[in-house]
Amino acid sequence: MGWLRLTINSDASHIEDIGTMLEQFGAVSLSYTPVTGEPLFDEVGRGGEFWQETAVAALLGEDVDLDVLMACIRNRVGSEHIHGHHIAPLQDADWLERHKAGHGPLVYGGRLCVCPGWREPPQDMACVIRLDPGLAFGSGSHDTTRLCLEWLAGRDLTGKRVIDYGCGSGILGLAALAMGAERVQAVDIDAQALAATRANAARNALSGRISTGQPDSLEGGADILVANILLNPLLQLALRFAGLVAPGGDLVLSGLLAHQTGECLAAYRPWFNMQDPRFSNEWAMLCGDRNSRPD
Repeated sequence: MGWLRLTINSDASHIEDIGTMLEQFGAVSLSYTPVTGEPLFDEVGRGGEFWQETAVAALLGEDVDLDVLMACIRNRVGSEHIHGHHIAPLQDADWLERHKAGHGPLVYGGRLCVCPGWREPPQDMACVIRLDPGLAFGSGSHDTTRLCLEWLAGRDLTGKRVIDYGCGSGILGLAALAMGAERVQAVDIDAQALAATRANAARNALSGRISTGQPDSLEGGADILVANILLNPLLQLALRFAGLVAPGGDLVLSGLLAHQTGECLAAYRPWFNMQDPRFSNEWAMLCGDRNSRPD
């Protein structure tokens, strides 16, 4: 079977709709690359962010009617939002298998493995989460997610009550469950993210220990709250998080650029004993424990 790569340039506000239409026409993979080069604060993809001008490339079977596909996309987002497109035939190569071969298991802290469904995890790995790369809501490769997973992998989570705030794919909450957490509340404002979390929980036989919902459904008393979101929401949520984390409980904040840590630390210090930031490339993670001072 031959393959086609269709690349479409558009503005950030319409890339998600274009990606949805490409999937409906049978795209076996989607990838996103910047046309403009501003830094992003979250994982690229639906539920995360896109560059102001983004190119989305889809791998399609050669039998797809591209004229019909492009007409549907133009009807969906408007011709004025298609800033250019390119079609390239990909012959004599199994591009789906090549895509799979480029993604292997990711290991955190020597004990947690996030593994795609088509690969086997390393032998004797204590905790394994099955999650395929390329998901719209995160699969563990971004620095912000990796920092959180490394933190979780370094803790004894046995019996812990965890909040995954801005859960996306559910990767952080599911990792906590795989490492012994008793219960996870996973919340997100995006219904598609909640659906992805539920599907991934079912795939990993963890549905019975995780609940999903909107942020206003949260109950307090958490032993750990992890939030991999953005600076502005984190600043606004400081008092809310203080009310959700039990005294002595842990707080983990990610999705921050290195230069944003000072402002975020200042916002949380009235309620949490904050530690020095941890960095990965230009990204940072903050963590601390809930103090016993009154709110």
